[in-house]
Amino acid sequence: MAILLGVFFWLQFTGGDVMEEVRANRPQMTMVVKATKNGASGQKTLKAGEANVARGPDRAIPKPKIVSAVLHPHPDRALVEQTDIGMLPVIGKDGRQPWRVYSRPFNALEKRPRVAVVLSGLGVSYNATESAMRDLPPEVTFAFAPYAKKVKEWIKTARGAGHEVLLNVPMEPSDYPRSDPGPNGILLKLSDEENLQRLNWMMGRFTGYVGIASQQGGRFTGNVKGMRTLLGELKRRGLMFVDSKTNSNSVTAAVAAKIDAPYAVNDRMVDIVPSRAAIDFRLSEIELVLRSKGAAVAMGRAYPVTIRRLKRWIKQLPEKGFVLAPVSALAIKPKRP
Repeated sequence: MAILLGVFFWLQFTGGDVMEEVRANRPQMTMVVKATKNGASGQKTLKAGEANVARGPDRAIPKPKIVSAVLHPHPDRALVEQTDIGMLPVIGKDGRQPWRVYSRPFNALEKRPRVAVVLSGLGVSYNATESAMRDLPPEVTFAFAPYAKKVKEWIKTARGAGHEVLLNVPMEPSDYPRSDPGPNGILLKLSDEENLQRLNWMMGRFTGYVGIASQQGGRFTGNVKGMRTLLGELKRRGLMFVDSKTNSNSVTAAVAAKIDAPYAVNDRMVDIVPSRAAIDFRLSEIELVLRSKGAAVAMGRAYPVTIRRLKRWIKQLPEKGFVLAPVSALAIKPKRP
């Protein structure tokens, strides 16, 4: 009886949010991915240009909002190389790095504790992405899925509205192969060459991003050899890495410090449980981190309840003595030569 009463009260207080999530995250499109055998491993890999989407009625991507902060135009021709899989980021001959050039301006003299909010998995659901664009301020960083439909148009709208953007890169989770990161996922059993080929395919999907954010990746981010290869390639291309920290034993910080690569690490995934009460509790934990460390990264997904709670919480930041910042403003930066 106690258990039944507990379930009843849980549904009364959180059921609305949960059901809204279920409705909002119904598939709105079906990804049709052609795969080919690649390398000695025989793993499936997407070919260049293959990200076909079977879809219903086409919907126009909303136009950018007018904002005060203007981001550097993309692609900056000095910061890309043209390849058969698209334009890939490179460090300019003058030493300019994409993660700095494409970042959202932030006042370096700001003394208040700063928090970066990163919303992941954008571009796949039209409703969720449009809602995030409409309701969240431009200081929020948006991470886009490489397989998203019309991802280039979404990037244009997001950056036009002042949002700094990241590329979500699926990596091997802790329970792989039960959970599969997808046809171009970064896997430990693949060679470095094969993983970099997959990474390049994803990086070639669009331009203008400051770096990549791990998606899943619990097992991969705990592997020193794999992370050394990944972070080394990102450093070579002038990009930062955002670790979603799905593994408490992630080696990102240690490896990045050793090779002097820019990175940031998530402090809390705010919507592990996508309910109002659970998200508010996680946001209160972020505030504790801010008061103790002076900086924090909060990550979430584009659930309606997440967007609503973030919108409300972000409005309260100034009165609490905190400031919202793009994730590049919280990057652990390499030492300048």
